[in-house]
Amino acid sequence: MRKIRVVLGSNDGENIISDHMGTARDFYIFDLFEDGRSVLVEKRKNTSPKEDENESKHGDVRKLKSAMGIFEDCEVVLGRRGSPNFVRMRDNTEFQPVVTRVDALFDSMHELAESFEEIHDLVERRKRVERPKAIPIIGRTSER
Repeated sequence: MRKIRVVLGSNDGENIISDHMGTARDFYIFDLFEDGRSVLVEKRKNTSPKEDENESKHGDVRKLKSAMGIFEDCEVVLGRRGSPNFVRMRDNTEFQPVVTRVDALFDSMHELAESFEEIHDLVERRKRVERPKAIPIIGRTSER
């Protein structure tokens, strides 16, 4: 059965951090299967360096490299917002960034399962050293 290994950042183990992923206390690693099941594989401490508090921007390349080393066995990086580092990942790495509009970890995994075919295709293309420009956005929004 096909699967995708997904990483996301959380401070509480229940919700994806609403700030940039690299500021999360921990990274949660999930295996998402084509039948929609998701399994929490492990929680890893985010030991990447803190960004300089005087910096007004996110996107420190050193932080990106350190974080990618922590979740190097993952294929999809799931975050609540895009960042300069999501674009760098998209253009220069094997990681497929995906943005979610859903807060809860397990609800986000359910929404990601709804897009399994599309995401799996992007992951497979990356394995062939292609660099698709897509950064999919998943999850329903409650726009009024």
